[in-house]
Amino acid sequence: MSDTDLRLTKVLVAQFLQKHGYTKTLATFLKDSGVSMSSVNEKEFEELESIISDRIGFNHEAISEKLKSISLNGELDSENVARFKIPCWNHQLAWTPVESSSDLDTLVIKTRFLGHGLLASATVDKKLIVSDFDHDNVTSDLVKQPGIIKYFGPISKEMFYTCTIDGKVHIRSQVNSASNRSWSFNLPVRAVMAMEMVLLDNKKILLFYCSLNNAINAYIYDMELEKLTMLSEYKLLSVCTALQLAFSEDGCPVLFLSRQDFTQIMMFRFEDSTITHIANIALNTAQFSTHSFNIADMLIVSFDPTWHPMNPHILQMNSTTVLAVATTHTPYMRLITTKIPDLDKSSAVGALHYESANSSQPNILDNYAKGNASKPVSVSNATKTYYDTILQNIATVVPQDSYSRPILKVSYLLGGLIIGADDGLYAVDLQKSDTWRLDFGHEDRIKSMDFYKDDVSVSYASTKLRLWKLEQ
Repeated sequence: MSDTDLRLTKVLVAQFLQKHGYTKTLATFLKDSGVSMSSVNEKEFEELESIISDRIGFNHEAISEKLKSISLNGELDSENVARFKIPCWNHQLAWTPVESSSDLDTLVIKTRFLGHGLLASATVDKKLIVSDFDHDNVTSDLVKQPGIIKYFGPISKEMFYTCTIDGKVHIRSQVNSASNRSWSFNLPVRAVMAMEMVLLDNKKILLFYCSLNNAINAYIYDMELEKLTMLSEYKLLSVCTALQLAFSEDGCPVLFLSRQDFTQIMMFRFEDSTITHIANIALNTAQFSTHSFNIADMLIVSFDPTWHPMNPHILQMNSTTVLAVATTHTPYMRLITTKIPDLDKSSAVGALHYESANSSQPNILDNYAKGNASKPVSVSNATKTYYDTILQNIATVVPQDSYSRPILKVSYLLGGLIIGADDGLYAVDLQKSDTWRLDFGHEDRIKSMDFYKDDVSVSYASTKLRLWKLEQ
């Protein structure tokens, strides 16, 4: 392309943007391309639409069909976009690398933000390294345990927890907390498959975990008495593959669980010291077949989020909350989004105990006012399976095989989901039902990743740890 061709193309594009009212895009384009405003206002040149119309006129039908096949999926309908407030992808943000002054010489098996500027990294040599990367990535805390730390995260703004595969739990104050206390206890388990923790008050912690013996358990830990008490257990038919925790609008913990060889998400409500199975969300519509793929990862998402006041890192579900699920389909992953069944007291199924309609908003702490005695498993014969909740079944461009372990995360600034895959990072625009490979983070297989506001952390199977800032 000659210099004249390039200059004229830029002018025609600028005129097209001005004509159709793309003012923000025009301003950016004028800045980047160097086209003057007087050139944009020039009327001597033929319009871009006219040139393209003449060029494709002889093959209009074939090109029209080609344009239809460019996208693998149809866009999410406007009604659901408005209902769930699904944004489009923010392409204006730049990924700015954060220079690290200290390189880790060991494999990071999991990375997670504990708060603003605080990044925790669990390594294969049984350490948890907490770094303040706002201050040159200085190591501000170091936790060592007699086992590999597989699970960790914030409990509140003041505390965080760690847990080894064999159930050794350690709770301690954040490095920037006013207090400096710690607690330790052991869970009666051979292997922990998933874990979530909830702060009830300053003295009690409610924890849920799935074990290798195919069960989900609820325990309460009294930090003042340093006492661990079992509350409830629910037996599963196969091993747990993913666990997510959220709060319902009335303040009760709700667990979303997937298990091996089962293409339905199990929903549990924790109330009156009991784990109760309240519903299943089917990811296929074939009621006669419960298994055709497994669930690799899932995520509770709301782009108009409400956070629990005592546990600000946990969502309190509202009318815009959806569930995103990554499947084990090969050779390319599928991403399924579903609506959350109505958890209102009047529509809940099963033998659940609820407050009356005239009572005040329930508080989960009320369940423990009269002691913490363990209760038997709650089994309901009326558990309903929902087959009509699927919003999207997106065919992605994320390659995977039977050994792949995709990771799902949400970025509220970017306005979509990020998938950590075998060959790097992929973006998901839920509004457009579109996926593509990002230009960042494809150095190796993604081992772990996390997002916190404008901070991004990714660990690789090659022992590398990369940090980015999302900036305008």
